Amino acid sequence: MLIDISRPLHPGSPHWPGDCPTAFHLNARIAAGSSCNVGELRLSVHNGTHADAPFHYNDRGATIDALDLGRFVGPARVIDARGHAALTAELLAGLGAAEIAAAPRVLFRTDAWGDPGAFPTAWPLLDPDLPAWLAARGAVLVGLDVPSVDELTSKDLPRHRRMDAAGLLILESLDLRGVEAGVYELIALPLRLRGADGSPVRAVLRRALLP
Repeated sequence: MLIDISRPLHPGSPHWPGDCPTAFHLNARIAAGSSCNVGELRLSVHNGTHADAPFHYNDRGATIDALDLGRFVGPARVIDARGHAALTAELLAGLGAAEIAAAPRVLFRTDAWGDPGAFPTAWPLLDPDLPAWLAARGAVLVGLDVPSVDELTSKDLPRHRRMDAAGLLILESLDLRGVEAGVYELIALPLRLRGADGSPVRAVLRRALLP
């Protein structure tokens, strides 16, 4: 069974303040005499559930079309971080390096995005040492159920930069409500947008056979 962990995109769906909102309309309609319905979509690549490319926070970083797609598909571990003000290595207490490496995509469920129809203003932040700690144990990707690894008002994006230095990819704005902690298979492929700094993804989980 697939579990959809993507946030829906539609006109009026929450977007980063000041960024491009999502707009969709039909340029052609069967009901109006056209032979088919044809839609037009306009949005920021960071609206809804999306992947950040390193180019988003590093002018010399890889663009989304240049990333290894294999890093967006494979074993992932959902960590229950509800009620925690910060995302630290202590949340992974009891997991050895081999267990992290076996499910190297780490997804944090915080439930901090309380109203799915409104953009949140605050959320738990990664401990500055966590990216290097995870990378040293074989992690390749970190996913969050909030809009950013940095705070809303951040200008220099220190946690994005630490993720970049650790070689970790980032998924943001996942919807992990109702997803139990454990190991799953993640499929979250970005669009092949040449030269782009990110991409919307349709992220899904299915229960894996790992313990």
